[in-house]
Amino acid sequence: MRVGLVIADGVGIRNFLCSNFIDLVRADASVVIWHALSPSTLSEHQARYPQVAWKEIPQIREGIAARVLRQAKVYGQLYWRYEEDAGRVQFGMRPWARRLPPRIIQALARGLGRWAARPRRLATLDRLHARSLRHAPEAQQLRATLADEAPDVLFCTHQRSSRAAPLMQAARDLGIPTANFIYSWDNLPKGRMAVPADAFLVWSAFMREELLTYYPEIDPSRIMVTGSPQFEPYFDPALRVPRKAFCATHGLDPERAIVCFSGDDVSTSPNDPRYLEDLAAALRTLPESERPQLLFRRCPVDTSDRYDSVLERFPEISVSDPLWQASDGDWSSVVPTPADIALLSNVVFHCALVVNVGSTMAMDFAILGKPAIYIAYDPPNPRGIFPIADIYRLPHFRIVDRLQPVAWARTANALADLVRDALQHPSAHAAARQAWLDSHIRAPIDEASQRCAEALRQLARRQPRSPHHASAGRVRSQPGRDGTLSSTSSPKRSTQRTG
Repeated sequence: MRVGLVIADGVGIRNFLCSNFIDLVRADASVVIWHALSPSTLSEHQARYPQVAWKEIPQIREGIAARVLRQAKVYGQLYWRYEEDAGRVQFGMRPWARRLPPRIIQALARGLGRWAARPRRLATLDRLHARSLRHAPEAQQLRATLADEAPDVLFCTHQRSSRAAPLMQAARDLGIPTANFIYSWDNLPKGRMAVPADAFLVWSAFMREELLTYYPEIDPSRIMVTGSPQFEPYFDPALRVPRKAFCATHGLDPERAIVCFSGDDVSTSPNDPRYLEDLAAALRTLPESERPQLLFRRCPVDTSDRYDSVLERFPEISVSDPLWQASDGDWSSVVPTPADIALLSNVVFHCALVVNVGSTMAMDFAILGKPAIYIAYDPPNPRGIFPIADIYRLPHFRIVDRLQPVAWARTANALADLVRDALQHPSAHAAARQAWLDSHIRAPIDEASQRCAEALRQLARRQPRSPHHASAGRVRSQPGRDGTLSSTSSPKRSTQRTG
């Protein structure tokens, strides 16, 4: 058996190269990885996985038609779900391009998306986008490359990667089974997938139903509920650093509680420096005997200097910078390292509480039974194009509103009491936190890589599709109707390789 992976960004590296996923796949298969890694990052992972074949994803210039269709799919979904999914907010997060050529493309895409704002027309755009990828000038060479490597399944670790789309379409044209991983809890409402695939690996039954809502044309048997490898490090004792050593590294007192402030990217939360300042000032008002320490972890893609003045005014703030290899501040161009996987797991393990603006970090802390506070107020003279209340109108926060797994800071003056209450009563939202995790991440959480590997085995064992088949048929070794993986499988293909 031969498994192919397409890893085009840092999130895919974190989930599938910085976990034990490759080792699990290699137990009974050879692996080829198409990547977009820098030479230094590639060397690091080649040393870790010397038996893996590494191929660079070809740099293909996206044609105008493909670009318009890809963007039109996104806009079409937003127009279709305008009322249900806070369309006004989502369109506000996609401002008009400044330069004329991309602005014209954007206008064409928005116009086409407005026409396609219903499920059948969106499915038509999916097919047209696939056709544009199939007939691109480089498509024939991509098909030849894939035919030479002959993977039994091709797995894309990021369903919105435009760079991965041509390669995945070439695999479909050859009849190679393909699968996409839905990489984040908030992704599906943000627009259509760029990457075509036959099957989909999702975090939970909740995400499975969400996928069917946005893609009613997908047969439920094509969706496999696996969980996400990104949370597995919290269950790995080998990554754990003793508290004294962790605190010594960060200049902290191991006898005092630690509060983590985790930053978001600049566009999502431009007021984060003010929130960090407010939190630091609030902690100063607490009696010294119960005052926690403050540890700041910035967003990996935020390499700006926007926090510098706050850190100068509050020297008691300790900083734990992510150990990502950053470039130009975009999620597609920053690369996590195994060292940061360990660092983040220790930040969560040794901190008692996290404070942020609607971040997934609240889920990370919940996994270890720890509370979170979501900031929900606008500072004086706020930056940004919309008030913070609009952030929490986005569809992935609906279940947060219903379950209330976090505490809410509605004013800066409330921060001190909220922090004190969370530290004194950490189990106050415990049942809601667990319900949130149960709805969003399949358990056992630490077996996600194993389930992902098994899902790919099941896909690889099915009969290949006929070339140019636009939509996948039923999987022979298919998941149950609820998306759980079957233990039965069809015979392996006679041409499979093992290694």
